Amino acid sequence: MPVNIFFKFTPAPEVRAAKATLAKAAALGLGARNSRRQVNLIFTDGPGIKALNRRFLGKNRLTDVIAFNFPPSPVPGAEWGEIYICLPVAARQARAMGHSLPTELLVLAAHGALHLAGMEDDTPAKRRVMNLKTAALLKKL
Repeated sequence: MPVNIFFKFTPAPEVRAAKATLAKAAALGLGARNSRRQVNLIFTDGPGIKALNRRFLGKNRLTDVIAFNFPPSPVPGAEWGEIYICLPVAARQARAMGHSLPTELLVLAAHGALHLAGMEDDTPAKRRVMNLKTAALLKKL
């Protein structure tokens, strides 16, 4: 499955070096059932993610990751969805969790892909299940 990676600005060298692993984390989150679907993994800044959050989710605040499923397309190979990750928020979360930025980005890539695959985290119980699934996927990397 193609996972295309885009940066809205020049990332730190350790982030750019992790591109292949980030694509693999997203692919694991999408699962075998969605293995032929094309997904874009887009790294953005604070204003970019805030604008997406406001426009599409009605929330005027920063967030770490947003995933969008696209409507089905009759065009073979058309993108199936996009995962937007906010690098500044991810960096803050990495510091708070005591791990590296690439590690936090792997968590967010897998998490966003799980959303595309249909998982939700809108309740504490669902969030716990999704966090356990994310951790299990990352152990495979």
